[in-house]
This record gives sequence, C-alpha cells and structure tokens, in this order.
Amino acid sequence: MKIVTYNIHKGMDSNNKLTLSKMGMYLKQLNCDVICLQEVLYPQFLALKAVLNMDGVFATNVKKVNMIYGICTFTKLKILNNNHFFLTSKKEQRGALCITIDDYGRIINIINTHLGLDREERTKQLDEIIDYRNRLVGAVVLCGDFNEKNISLDMFNDMAVCLNKSHLATFEKSNSRIDYIFADRKTELKGYIVENIYLSDHYPVIGYI
Repeated sequence: MKIVTYNIHKGMDSNNKLTLSKMGMYLKQLNCDVICLQEVLYPQFLALKAVLNMDGVFATNVKKVNMIYGICTFTKLKILNNNHFFLTSKKEQRGALCITIDDYGRIINIINTHLGLDREERTKQLDEIIDYRNRLVGAVVLCGDFNEKNISLDMFNDMAVCLNKSHLATFEKSNSRIDYIFADRKTELKGYIVENIYLSDHYPVIGYI
C-alpha cells in the first residue's frame, strides 16, 4: 500500500502563492492508495476530491464565519468506518481523523493528525491519540504534521528511522523533519520517500507498507 502525508499550507507555497491546482495534478500522478492532508480548507477538499476521483473524508477542526479548516484523508480502498476527534488545544483547535479501510482483506486504521505549536500541548495530544489507538482493532498507521523533531513512540516504528531516511527534511523553512509516518510494529515497511517539491512550505512524505 502506498500512502502520502502532506501539509498543503492552505494550497499555497512558502511565498503564499496559490498552487492548489498543481497540487491536485501532483497528487493524482502519485497514484497513492491513501492520501492524508493537513491545513486544508473545505472548498479545497471538494476541489481535490473532484480531481483525484477518490473517496474522501474531511474533518473540521476550525469553523469560522468565512472559513472551514482542517484535515482530510482520501483513499481508493473501501472505507469501513471513519471517526474525527478533537485534541486538547491551547490555541487553534487541533484534531485527528481515523479511517478504517479494507486493503484486500487486511484491515488498516489510518490516523491523520496535525498537532499544535506548543510542546506541552503536543505531549497531551499525543497521549490522546495513543489512547485512541489502543482501542482500535487491526493494523494502525499514524501520520501527519507533528510540529516537532525527533518524536519517538514506543508502540510504533518511525518509517524514516527504520529505513535510514531520518536525515531527510520535511519542512522547508527550518530544514527539519516534523512530518511523520508511523506504523505499528507488526507492519512490514517497504519504502520511504520525501519529495522536494515546492508547492507548499512542507514536502510530501511517501511510505510503502
């Protein structure tokens, strides 16, 4: 299974130039089974869904008069269930979206998240995600923008570390790795790529399991 996690920066590059149409074409040609996106406006979710022609779920973390904003997950595979839950947040509301998919008989839970900017906040948010993960049945993949370097989770393998790719930056501005794909320890890790394309202020992270 091929999965990508990508913070799309509201469809803009690091200079705030609109790149959403190029992102759509890029994601389509990637031909992933699962696409996990962060920093997505709801109209952008609808536009990408039409381009990708994939089933998808949008999770609203922030709802204002003129903006619905959050995370979303697209997949080619059958969605058995989906659940969005809020994470304890000090400032901007953050959340996690879990979809359960049938990968040709293999049940996989994909958790897509975008953690906060405060370290204490992120610690609490990770605890809440792990607590949720412990109630799931089947394989679990956790991915997204964690806004922190050198995260280690006991019950997961960090794909970048296991496949000797942890030196690859995922965030352009600080040249650091803050976007992750974690897989539970029973899942075989087959490949990991970070593509240095400049459509967002983050780079897409691709994993094969």
